[in-house]
Amino acid sequence: MDAMTQRDDRNAAIVLAHERPFRLGAVEIRPATREVIGVRERTTLEPRVMQVLVALARAEGAILTRDDLTDSCWGGRIVGEDALSRVISKLRRATDGVGRDGWTLETITKVGYRLLPAGQDPDAVPSLQTPSPAAGPDRRLLWAGGAAAAIAALAGGGYWLARPRVPREARLLYQKGLEALKPGLPESNEQAQGFLREAVARAPDYADAWGALALAYQGALLFTEPGRQAGVTAKAEAAARRALELRPNEPQATAALALLVNPYRNWLAAEALYQRALMSHAKDADVEFIYARLLMGVGRLRDSVPRAQAGVDGDEFAVWHHHTLAFSLWGAGRIDEADLALSKALARWPRHYALWFLQIAVLTYSGRPGAALAVGADIANRPINIPDADIELSLMAARALQIGSPADVKAAGDAHLAAARRGAGYAENAINLLSALGRLDEAFDVARALYLRQGFNPGESRFASGRFVVGGRRQTHILFMPPGRLMRADPRFPALMADLGLADYWRRSGHPPDDPAWMPRL
Repeated sequence: MDAMTQRDDRNAAIVLAHERPFRLGAVEIRPATREVIGVRERTTLEPRVMQVLVALARAEGAILTRDDLTDSCWGGRIVGEDALSRVISKLRRATDGVGRDGWTLETITKVGYRLLPAGQDPDAVPSLQTPSPAAGPDRRLLWAGGAAAAIAALAGGGYWLARPRVPREARLLYQKGLEALKPGLPESNEQAQGFLREAVARAPDYADAWGALALAYQGALLFTEPGRQAGVTAKAEAAARRALELRPNEPQATAALALLVNPYRNWLAAEALYQRALMSHAKDADVEFIYARLLMGVGRLRDSVPRAQAGVDGDEFAVWHHHTLAFSLWGAGRIDEADLALSKALARWPRHYALWFLQIAVLTYSGRPGAALAVGADIANRPINIPDADIELSLMAARALQIGSPADVKAAGDAHLAAARRGAGYAENAINLLSALGRLDEAFDVARALYLRQGFNPGESRFASGRFVVGGRRQTHILFMPPGRLMRADPRFPALMADLGLADYWRRSGHPPDDPAWMPRL
């Protein structure tokens, strides 16, 4: 890069809404929300102060003059020296406070200013060349089973890398791809993949787009038949590796690799991975989301709530983050808050299948089966592309628990027991209802079939509507939800926990489940 090109980059206008989060030392900077998140505190900067921080970080230790900062942060307008001095003074206060573990700010007398990430040698001469791509994750560090590449960059401190100029068309495609990922539906996921593949075709060095493409491939696994999942997983890993080659620690690639890891019966190692990811990307919405799911699966529902809330706060337009928050609130016994979370999510995504069925379950198993039946009777607002038989199965459970006749109760239990042989999702629902009805022998039979493949195999489909088990993982949070109270009180439950490896997780992690009444028998 020649000196003139470098000056043009330094003077490029900074639009905070278009700037991706980055790290300086141990501090995360989120330009779009103007947040600075340090080791011990966080703060929100004024817009102009954040623009100057971004401009100085972009310079990678090079000195910026007042003219450079005026061009990039004030649009080249004539600005009095007092205005810039006030902004620098406020940035210096942030440097001495929340940013003290992230960077130092230097005034170069009669020249300008420079910012140095923590640990950078102030005498080092910044390169005028774009850094060469870093090596991708070592294939020897892949998780057993090939589910995901280990995240080689997680332990290192993040720093600002010079980014190549991205054509406007590629940026627009990237934004469209991100928007299409939010609903979590197969059709929108395919559209997201199309946008993002075109973005990286137009800009092969666009790390953000490669990271988002990795997330799109990972999200597609739920709608991919098991026989094809290995190929989709390989594409997700390859896109993530490309993003990390272009920018080590790219947050979306990091999240995609973490999402690809199967935590089932591997809870302790997966939790350590998520914690390392959050050390590098504090409050990353996708990692917080999967960490919340893991905590639900090990019976730590109360601990899962703040993680799920962080996922929603970090990406309020991702439907699965809202679904997980409502689920964890319900499991933690915070019914009113679960109702509110579901109401807000359904107002935004009015016929989303996962939100609709969760609302039916919460109403059914929290003493309001009549309300669940009323929701089911509103045919115009039923979820799209879901077989009527699946909806009727859920409504049979509500009728059985609404002081149903013995015939209704038996019919609902038998129907769920038969459906459990057709898919893992049906088996989860059967465990809920059979436990709530007190048919515990059958509830334990289904649980051992689902989780340990004893007796029968529910298969790799989740439901008849084209959703599948991903990578052989099973969802154990069902065992800790309110409908399973009678199962947890049964003397057979500790043995099931031991066979699943959950007892070992609780012992080794030092974090017992929320409902530990039976723990002494483990």
